Amino acid sequence: MDFGVSTYFTPFESDFVDMTLGNYGQVEIANLKASLFIVASSTVLIEHEIFDSEKGTTKVAMSKI
Repeated sequence: MDFGVSTYFTPFESDFVDMTLGNYGQVEIANLKASLFIVASSTVLIEHEIFDSEKGTTKVAMSKI
C-alpha cells in the first residue's frame, strides 16, 4: 500500500472491503514519466500488532482506512 496526504492506494482488489468504481483523477508518482489513474474508491481494513514496551504485551488491532 502506498499513501498520500489523505488517500491510500493498493493494486490488490482483494484488499478492499467494498468498492465504488468511477473516475477519481490521477496522481503523480516518483517516476515522473508515469501516472496512476484512480478508478475506484473503497475502505481497506488492516490487522496489525501493537507492542507495549513498558508492559511487554502485544495486542492485535484493526485499522480502517
